[in-house]
Amino acid sequence: MKNILLINLPISTWYKKFFTETNSMPPLGMLYVGTVLKNEGYNVKALDLAVESFSVDELISIILKSQADIIGLSTYNEAWHSLIQLSKIIKKINNNIKIFAGGAFATFCYESILNESEVDFVVTGEGEYATLELCNEISNDEKEYKAAGVIWKNSTGDIIVNEMNKRIKDLDSIPWPDRKLVDLSKYTLPYTISTARGCPGECIFCSSKAFWGKKVIMRSAKSVYDEMKYLHDTLNASIFYIADDTFTASKKRIFEFCKLLEDTDVNYTWGCESRADIVDEELIATINKAGCTKIQFGLESADNNILKGLKKKVTIEQIENAIKLAYKYHMHITASFIIGHAEDTKETIEKTLNFAEFIQKEYGVNVVGSINTPFPGTEQYNKCEEYGIEILTDDWNNFRLNNAIINTKNITANELRYYYNKVLELQMNNRN
Repeated sequence: MKNILLINLPISTWYKKFFTETNSMPPLGMLYVGTVLKNEGYNVKALDLAVESFSVDELISIILKSQADIIGLSTYNEAWHSLIQLSKIIKKINNNIKIFAGGAFATFCYESILNESEVDFVVTGEGEYATLELCNEISNDEKEYKAAGVIWKNSTGDIIVNEMNKRIKDLDSIPWPDRKLVDLSKYTLPYTISTARGCPGECIFCSSKAFWGKKVIMRSAKSVYDEMKYLHDTLNASIFYIADDTFTASKKRIFEFCKLLEDTDVNYTWGCESRADIVDEELIATINKAGCTKIQFGLESADNNILKGLKKKVTIEQIENAIKLAYKYHMHITASFIIGHAEDTKETIEKTLNFAEFIQKEYGVNVVGSINTPFPGTEQYNKCEEYGIEILTDDWNNFRLNNAIINTKNITANELRYYYNKVLELQMNNRN
């Protein structure tokens, strides 16, 4: 069978050291794809450049040693320049190596990737079975590629968009990611679990719905518990982080999951994210009793009119209530927010910063802020003119959460930079 090397592209230098030391997680999407390929007989190796650094010569040596016939790249906006350079390096090593790219950036920006880099194929949306079908076609030396979800260039340079790949409806049927493909010692949060795909929200700054589709598909509580138990039994893991957009979307499932944890002799410790509007004392008490000690809420703004415009479908009162309840149960709380929304003014940004400082002092919340960035696939990117957002760059590498690349009706990019410095000052006061 063919040799396949999967590479998670490096995040930007400014953030890499901080990320590696504080909040690094294995690239689950890449590991899911690699595991499916491995189970089908392919020789799979993985390299995570988000947590490892190599010189060009060292990277060339690794690629040569892998004897890869096919190389897959996990893509991000801020790794755009890295993708271009790495694809050139790969083709210089061996022009016959086939390169495919996957992930949200590849899905929404496939024309840029296929026209401006040496990548041969883009795999859109859920990657497991689309990638397997593509690799089978490459292995069989097919001249026409028909794998659903794949976009490619034919011999005349035309971009061919195959039919969309269908959603995987039974997530319990997908094999668990093989963590042995990466060096888990490189990560501060080595044991992460994905329990669902999609998000019930419609936030204009998020591309989740465009990437996954309108429907949220969840694994069963038993499947999630079984993976956790397997990682404990095989790797002695007892600390986990649920890496979903909103783990608590189904109270029925979360209560079933917590019951399974309570019935075991193992003391698991775990964290998750949650929407604030579904939080009540029963939910917090239940997950806390089952070992959940960390929770993150998306604050986004402290102004209800801004939240309404974002289609967040939550109020600042609900957010503070959720924080109060988590604080009551002595949980480690993180609240994330964004400055520079389409309707933000200096007053609403200052209101958000003041609220973030208040919850930081009153409830010990770790506050994490970023600059509004209209990523491809989001409603605010697709309708930027309608929202009064002027995007000041067409270089994908500049689309970063710490980089002001927009003017809005009320705020300039320079003013956003000023307020982001206040965000950084606020974050320096986080307790841990």
